[in-house]
Amino acid sequence: MNKYAAAARAHWERTAPSRLNALENPEEFFTNLGLEVQAQVSDLTAMLAGTRSSEQNYLQEVARLVTARRIAEEVVMAQLVWIGDPELPLEQAREEWEQTRPSDENLVIWAERMQDSPDLMPSTVELEQMASDWAVPVAFLEGLVATEPPRDYLRENQAVLQEAATIRFLRELS
Repeated sequence: MNKYAAAARAHWERTAPSRLNALENPEEFFTNLGLEVQAQVSDLTAMLAGTRSSEQNYLQEVARLVTARRIAEEVVMAQLVWIGDPELPLEQAREEWEQTRPSDENLVIWAERMQDSPDLMPSTVELEQMASDWAVPVAFLEGLVATEPPRDYLRENQAVLQEAATIRFLRELS
């Protein structure tokens, strides 16, 4: 049983003992759940981390990979493990969140400002924080700034934006 399976089982013991007791083979269930979580975390980490920039030093590379891994774990565990009792059904909560979340247009405005004044480009640490806040890879933000007009880059990368929105939504749920 991997660390994800152990965390899931401990969580279920605290929050849903009746569901745990109803499982026919809890050991097999949690082992399989742990393997599924591990696979999804690996896939999402790779997507979020993107590719290594030649401008990154070793510590920046480690920070990028660790950040991607932590975000991936947070998202996958929220989806597959943490049992909650939300006040709103998930679909309604998502609709409400969509109405109040920051618009992707803010990224276009930011990128246009960076294009107009390259000296305002944030430091690597600030860029990594922005990428983490928006749940997109740093390379996504760099590509956004490099493309004229930035809105075209957003249109071409709608899948990344949709996944990022889901990640940010799930962060707020937990």
